[in-house]
Amino acid sequence: MNTTMNAKRRAGGGMNEEGAVVRRRRFAALGIGLLLLPPLAGCMTTRISMEESPTVSESRAMRDLGVDYLGSGRTALAIRQLQASLELDPEDPLAHLWLGEAYRRKGHTVKTEVFLLRAIELAQEQRNHNVEQEARLNLSAFLSQTGRYEDSLEHCQALAADPTVPMPWRPLTNCGWALMQLGRFDEARASFSDALDFFPRFGPALLNLGILEAKQGHRLAAIQRLEAALEGRLAASGKAEANYRLGELYVALGRRDKAVGHFRAAAESSPNLEWGSQSQAYLDLLR
Repeated sequence: MNTTMNAKRRAGGGMNEEGAVVRRRRFAALGIGLLLLPPLAGCMTTRISMEESPTVSESRAMRDLGVDYLGSGRTALAIRQLQASLELDPEDPLAHLWLGEAYRRKGHTVKTEVFLLRAIELAQEQRNHNVEQEARLNLSAFLSQTGRYEDSLEHCQALAADPTVPMPWRPLTNCGWALMQLGRFDEARASFSDALDFFPRFGPALLNLGILEAKQGHRLAAIQRLEAALEGRLAASGKAEANYRLGELYVALGRRDKAVGHFRAAAESSPNLEWGSQSQAYLDLLR
């Protein structure tokens, strides 16, 4: 971001789902919001006032059940519940937000964008700034994931400039990733650095900065950043990627022992993810 994811990295969804759609891989690096289920946990709690209609109450219960299904990797059931929720309350921006995420996990790119955009529109109409920000953050990561980097920047830069955004290091990381993919390396570095000024241990920013250093041929700096990413806040898929990239760097430096250690860590921790399988392939070659 993102972040990423894009890494394959997905901070959510089952391993089988991630393997089905290659473009999903950068989300862990993007540092997106929705896949990190805890930040929206407060929004997931159903709070029913005496003035709410039974229909609204029922729709929220369905929405919350759908979110629970999504959190446990039962994406098909999540979609069914979230759709049922929207049939009762079609103006619920949070249900649109989660349904967009559910469709992302299933690889339905058109539906993902439609529901995220609708979540933003409804949140703006209802002055629900938290949901609007989360939807923009996820949309920026999703657009990067699908190669639409300029479109991604429109959303993440707006968030990065918004003083009310509670975790600015997330959109800054998303912007950095998009800028790096566009070849605007100096701007990308500045965006990652700004993210780390806010949160020095934010793993996705450290990981992406390590990738940037490697792209520019700064191997030792890349190793430093990637090792810091492993010690920071990073999802399992992101750690697997960091270990894989460290293994590649140590191979280039002739440090077979160090390379094997990192490839083995990635293969053992995430055998069903792309980084884990690629690491195992490297291990087979190095034997």
